[in-house]
Amino acid sequence: MKRITCVALIVLLSAGLLFAGGQKEQASGQTEEKATVEQTEEKVFKIGINNFGQANFFARIGRATMIEEIEKRGGIVVSTVTADVPSRISAIEDFITQGVDAIIIQEGDIAMAAPPLKEAKKKGIIIAAMGCGDADFVDVAVDSDDEQLGRGAAEAMLELIDYNGDVVEIINDLGAMIRVRKNAMHELVEQQPGVNVTWSFTYAWPDFFPDVKAKMESLIQANPDPGQIDAVYATFDGAGVAAAHAIKEAGLQDSIIVVGIDGDPEAFKEMSDPASPFKATMAQKPAKFAQKVVEQVFLLLEGKQIEERYIPIPGEIVTQEDVLSGKIKYEE
Repeated sequence: MKRITCVALIVLLSAGLLFAGGQKEQASGQTEEKATVEQTEEKVFKIGINNFGQANFFARIGRATMIEEIEKRGGIVVSTVTADVPSRISAIEDFITQGVDAIIIQEGDIAMAAPPLKEAKKKGIIIAAMGCGDADFVDVAVDSDDEQLGRGAAEAMLELIDYNGDVVEIINDLGAMIRVRKNAMHELVEQQPGVNVTWSFTYAWPDFFPDVKAKMESLIQANPDPGQIDAVYATFDGAGVAAAHAIKEAGLQDSIIVVGIDGDPEAFKEMSDPASPFKATMAQKPAKFAQKVVEQVFLLLEGKQIEERYIPIPGEIVTQEDVLSGKIKYEE
């Protein structure tokens, strides 16, 4: 009888151990399944980017690099290119409808699109600015140091004309960065009694090249003699290249100098002609801007803190001598 009882007890204990082992295996399987589900459901961020046209290299390289960087990090890109403020606003409203997690605005003036961006901010969407100024609703802004760029180009221009002469400025106040560059130049010119900003005209956007060339031609026709116009201050390189073409066609390349801002490969190409009046530019690298803004946006989306909300990136002077010597090369 005792033997039967012992055998029964062993059987019961074995069954219990088998049952417990089964429970452990089942629990382990559930844990693995849960981890797999969590990995599968890891957040994929959708990011809307809006460019204010694609007329210059800064816009083109910036947009292409942002798309590449976002996709490299596993994000989904919703990209739009608009040429005016109303269409930019419509694009932002569409971003909100599509449920994006972040919006990056490049070039133009971010403050002009404030209403829909503020609405996006209320919905928890991260707002980033690249080369379009700053505003209180912006979470991170990566910007040109446009004060430094404007001053650098102006200093080069003043030195080239020996601090004496009449200047043409090519501007468009729709761009926040353009306003800063223009004002930086004016601050320096006002300190030079021999220098005057005598003419000012606004470039069209995005079809700036034929517009600038035509306006520069008209100005030259009204002031055809060497020494009447001494310098052209172009607030971005594309406008400077267009002005340089008009100057060369008029045969005034020895009496009018051009300076620009951005370091556009087209400017370097123009400067590689020894007869070109395009003498200097303040160069910057848009790919660096794009990489930085995407990096900061992903940190914010991942719930991390960023060291700086506003990140200015300075440029450096590139002269025609730098290009002619081979120190700076342009891409065909």
